[in-house]
Amino acid sequence: MSKSKFDHCSPLALTQIQHHVHPCPACGIIYRADEHHPPILPPRAPLPMRLGGSWVSAHCEVRPAVLFLTRFFTFHGSNHTWEGYYYHYSDPLCKQPTFTIYASGHYTPGVPSSKVRGGTELAFRVTQARVTPMDMVTVTMLNSSEPGSCGLTSSWSAGVEQDITPTNGCLALGIKLPHTEYELFSTEQDAQERRLLYIGERPTDGSSPDSPDKRPTSYQAPLVQCAAAPEEFSTYLSLKYSGKKDANGNEALKPLPVAFLLFIALLFLRWD
Repeated sequence: MSKSKFDHCSPLALTQIQHHVHPCPACGIIYRADEHHPPILPPRAPLPMRLGGSWVSAHCEVRPAVLFLTRFFTFHGSNHTWEGYYYHYSDPLCKQPTFTIYASGHYTPGVPSSKVRGGTELAFRVTQARVTPMDMVTVTMLNSSEPGSCGLTSSWSAGVEQDITPTNGCLALGIKLPHTEYELFSTEQDAQERRLLYIGERPTDGSSPDSPDKRPTSYQAPLVQCAAAPEEFSTYLSLKYSGKKDANGNEALKPLPVAFLLFIALLFLRWD
């Protein structure tokens, strides 16, 4: 792991900075600042928006209405398609899974944001989705939903994935298909030179940014880019049960636990 260029900005370095032949720019700005003139560091040059590849949550994330989840996205830049896994949990450590959502669709080429410096505005079209309930509370809720509003009526069981595209989503989970989300993206680089992807923050009322006026102006916790090719990660995320079928008669997908997901991601992260 390489050292950050700010590692040598220690108190000793700051007190001796006037003797440095080549002091770091940030150290000089901090040294000359005081309580009446706080340091203003120059902004970093924005990285080009390259979405191609896979991105994974660095830790358990929180959402409105006491929801916890981890995310895994793959973007195919060649044809502007995307797919994502949302692993939901009932606890802030993401150890008690409740349900998993798989979604996919298309996205538009990005344009620079006129409101958020360094941001890129995109529109995402969600056209397909699948749900896997992971606990009996969710199974009961889905089986109690109105007929025709969330997959096959009274057919849900724990650990078995079902396509909710034919019912235009799942009313019980607030999923409507197809629908469009107006997004704000940004990319940065951390101290280890790993690429980070920031996606717009969700509305605090739990709704979706389904119109341009709801487009976010702030970001969620960043995702970390995985160095593996998208196809390799699709393989990991499509491991199947042997001999098991879902409610539609297809082989049932096995949602990966977050520990395994993060373990696989770490194998491919760009550590320098």
